[in-house]
Amino acid sequence: MEFLMVLVVLMVVVVIAVWLFIARQGDAEFEFLVGERSDFILDSQTDKTATFSCKVPFINKGSQGGTIMDAYPRHLLPYEQFDGVEVNSRMELSTAPRTDNYFESVIFLKGTGGVVIITVTFTAKEGGIQEALGQMAELTVDMPIDIVYQIVARAPWYIDKARMVMTCDEIMKAMQAKSTAQLEDSRCQKLN
Repeated sequence: MEFLMVLVVLMVVVVIAVWLFIARQGDAEFEFLVGERSDFILDSQTDKTATFSCKVPFINKGSQGGTIMDAYPRHLLPYEQFDGVEVNSRMELSTAPRTDNYFESVIFLKGTGGVVIITVTFTAKEGGIQEALGQMAELTVDMPIDIVYQIVARAPWYIDKARMVMTCDEIMKAMQAKSTAQLEDSRCQKLN
């Protein structure tokens, strides 16, 4: 009987020791550093559309490696706030560019990370895109964008998000910078 009690106590001690060892190992913890993102730039523009992009760094600041299984941007511009444009957004790793709106899962070890590119396209519902985005700026309409991501590591998978804001001032500044660059390019071509 004494032997059985010693064996049970020993098993309990081993189970507690293993549990403490596993608990101390930690887990992956990803963070999208939206405060360190680049400004949005105007990638392309037509009479009806304007496409902007920015880069957002992220890091696995946890104590274990982890996998980003899926990630996507969720733009938040309800028509009650502004109804002059339709919005589409997508996200891709800067090291694995894609245009099909599919995020390829990837493993990141602790202390490592990368950069995602967020692309936002505005399409004017009526008139031109310059006019529509000008109205958006007049109304001071900023657009929140949630970066939603699914993580799997030692613990069961979970979904988390980080919020960034695409401001109307930033949109107008990017459009103005592109116009200025195009004007300077045309001047240089005339001089040559």
